[in-house]
Amino acid sequence: MILVYLVLALLGLLFIRNLVDFPVYYAAGQSLLSGRTDLYASDFALGRVMDYRYLPLFLILFMPLWLVPYSTSAFIWYLLCIFEITACVIVIRRVFPSLSGSWKMWLLIALSTSQYFVMAIHYGNVHLLAIALLFGCFYFLTNGRDTIAGLLMAFAITLKMTPVVLLPYFAVKRRWKMLGMVVIFLAALNIAPALYFGFSQNIRLIRMWYDHVISSQEFHEDNGPINLSLKGELRRYLSMIDYSKRVDGDVQYPEINVGSFSRETIEPIWIVFSSIAFVLAILIVLARGDPSQRVIEQKELTNQRFSGEIALMLCLMLFVGPLTSKIYFVALLWPVAHLASIAERNKSRNAQLATGVLLIVAVANSVLPLLPGRSVQRLLLVVGVDFYLNCLVMAAVALLLIASYRVIRSQSGEPQMRVQSAAKAP
Repeated sequence: MILVYLVLALLGLLFIRNLVDFPVYYAAGQSLLSGRTDLYASDFALGRVMDYRYLPLFLILFMPLWLVPYSTSAFIWYLLCIFEITACVIVIRRVFPSLSGSWKMWLLIALSTSQYFVMAIHYGNVHLLAIALLFGCFYFLTNGRDTIAGLLMAFAITLKMTPVVLLPYFAVKRRWKMLGMVVIFLAALNIAPALYFGFSQNIRLIRMWYDHVISSQEFHEDNGPINLSLKGELRRYLSMIDYSKRVDGDVQYPEINVGSFSRETIEPIWIVFSSIAFVLAILIVLARGDPSQRVIEQKELTNQRFSGEIALMLCLMLFVGPLTSKIYFVALLWPVAHLASIAERNKSRNAQLATGVLLIVAVANSVLPLLPGRSVQRLLLVVGVDFYLNCLVMAAVALLLIASYRVIRSQSGEPQMRVQSAAKAP
């Protein structure tokens, strides 16, 4: 164990030398400490491309890191990233107990997702924390802890807006207490910075954040990381993207378009296909009805069903999001673990499907990143290999959820009658 800690510490010294996003956070923190409150000015952090793009709470929450030298702050952030990854793995182990004794399945999970976690550490982006909070939220939901689940979800949404996509799922599942807690904690978390900025200034900053991040995304779509959601794929395939106009000089990306549609034309197409995908996912979720009516004997099936529905919604979140960069795919850990639990549980046709998809994802994500040549890696990025792997996982999870109806229904009729009869007995 001491050797593991030593290796992690040495790796930390390497990672913090070339962090990508954390220097932005630290520079923004230094501006805050200097007395500036124009959080969304282009020179508040490291320029127009590497600007501060989070709600005010983030800077206040991590203020202790801005008070120490950069190297110390970066190493602490690295340790936090390791802790967040560990938390994700612990949640997966508890939610999917069938994986505990299967080193083969854990190897497939590692091969399928490790590159995303390594990249997340290299970037030092707060998205890793948001995913750890989401996984914690899901774990506490499986244990009926709606209040703490709502708090963790609210934190995740405050750090990254993408988890908002998951809220309609909890609405159709009638998790009203949890949703109520999310609303309450969201309000409390985002009002809290008023203690530092003052109430009126805090409201003004939130409005500026909305205008800067939500309303005006074109600049960061054109100059930020390659967008691996459906929106980004449609833009690269159906329109000409002039990478030479990227203001940071990162311009060596190949064109792969087969059409020349305008951005205004592509946007409605993205909205239509995203809406269709979202509706289909919700219909799959609704097909099982109200989970409160399930009987005690079905608890294992209910947990399996919940983990599958969450897996589907996480894949959907990556699919429909307005901006999905490569590090966002750390969220695939849960869907991949769900497939691994099905593959490990039995030797049925469903298990064979899950195993086949796992093998494809594991091979792709362990071999393709090793192909030599920067131009090759950039081609794989603009083609959107990660997008297609997510689509494959999402399709497999959806098919397995649909296939599970037959199993659940066949096991729910007679036991439910027995429980109801026992309840009526004197």
